[in-house]
Amino acid sequence: MDIQHYFIFNPAAGSRNAKDRLQEQLDRLSPVPYTLFITGGVGDAARLTREICAQGSDPVRIYACGGDGTLGEVAGGAQGFPHAAVGVWPCGSGNDYTRVYGGPERFLDIKRQLDAPTVLVDLIRANGQAAINVVNLGLEAQAAAATMLRFRHTPLLGGKRAYLMGVLDAVTSHLTTECEITADGELLHEGDLLTASFASGQYVGGGFRCAPRALNDDGLMEVCAILPLSRLTLIKLLPLYKKGQHFEAPAFEGRYRYRRAGSVRIRCDREVALCLDGEIIKGREFGLETLPRAVRFILPPV
Repeated sequence: MDIQHYFIFNPAAGSRNAKDRLQEQLDRLSPVPYTLFITGGVGDAARLTREICAQGSDPVRIYACGGDGTLGEVAGGAQGFPHAAVGVWPCGSGNDYTRVYGGPERFLDIKRQLDAPTVLVDLIRANGQAAINVVNLGLEAQAAAATMLRFRHTPLLGGKRAYLMGVLDAVTSHLTTECEITADGELLHEGDLLTASFASGQYVGGGFRCAPRALNDDGLMEVCAILPLSRLTLIKLLPLYKKGQHFEAPAFEGRYRYRRAGSVRIRCDREVALCLDGEIIKGREFGLETLPRAVRFILPPV
């Protein structure tokens, strides 16, 4: 049975010539038929994926052409449809989910994904919305918001530099978030925190390894809350955090709360931002749960 191939391109992600580079690869797919969709806003990729999957039960491969946000939407839309497999053509500013498998370069040749094997991976559902990589609260969520709104398409500040600028912007205005976090029904943290991650993948922001112990197929989130730090201390410890050394570094001892969990509740006294794969939602209460091995992810050979 022939596999139908669909490409969902997010024009707001990554470099401005991404569409031309994608089309060059698609032109070389002949005689393999494909359908290309271009999103017009947040939520389009998820909606298109659901519509594609609902058309029948024949096998389909749907490729998220964008960043982690686009991939998260496509994966969420494909969840519950066993005949669907999700791939990624990474052209976003971070593409952090691919770092679990060695980095974006492995996924840049579309032809290698057409008949590549698949692996089952987890999703995280937050207030009904799916994420495939990492959900963030606090400083990292504020940094992601600043990146999207102010720096992502600024000349000389694209890609990894954009997120670093977002972090610096957030540090000047947002050092603490007051909240209560329960993990699998047990209180993990209450009070102020600097940042928190709820992770299936390991990286955010173009290479910040916020969850170095995370596995994307074990049915659990890596939950880590970093306690408040002064700006001077944060500047000193940020390189360790970026490398994913915060669990081993003596300088971080006593400065975080950590556990693995299948479900998380977050309660805040005021409205806060929660970042799902780079996309922002807002609220005072959030319910997160892991969806174990919920989607088939296309994994091209090394």
